[in-house]
Amino acid sequence: MDEIRKQKILLVEDNEMVRIYFREIFWIHGLENKYELQVIESVDKAITLLDIPGFIPDIIFLGLVMPMNFEGRMITTPEAGFSLLKKIKADPKFLHTKVIIFTGHDSKEYQEKAKQLGADAYLVKHENMPQELVQFVEHLK
Repeated sequence: MDEIRKQKILLVEDNEMVRIYFREIFWIHGLENKYELQVIESVDKAITLLDIPGFIPDIIFLGLVMPMNFEGRMITTPEAGFSLLKKIKADPKFLHTKVIIFTGHDSKEYQEKAKQLGADAYLVKHENMPQELVQFVEHLK
């Protein structure tokens, strides 16, 4: 019998509680057999993972405002997420990978910039998100 290929989802998020919450949403809804989830806590670790030959997620949920190294010091900025979005969208290996900005910032300016840089969607985190997140992922296909 053919095994159904799980869709690979990568979450890049610096907030540990959001990473736990994200993973649990899929487990609670019984979707662990449908999706292969991987969570990473920083832009630097995401870059290392994405540089691995053959590692191509189907969907990337990308936090926006995260720490990043800037001129030798760590700063927290939306440029962390935007810089990773640019890198992903510039790499032909990720041509079919959907990138979703997943943030608590409901800024029109950030939404416009994300769209200009090629984000496939912009999803704002909020308290009542579990069902909405599952429905969102299920409709991405």
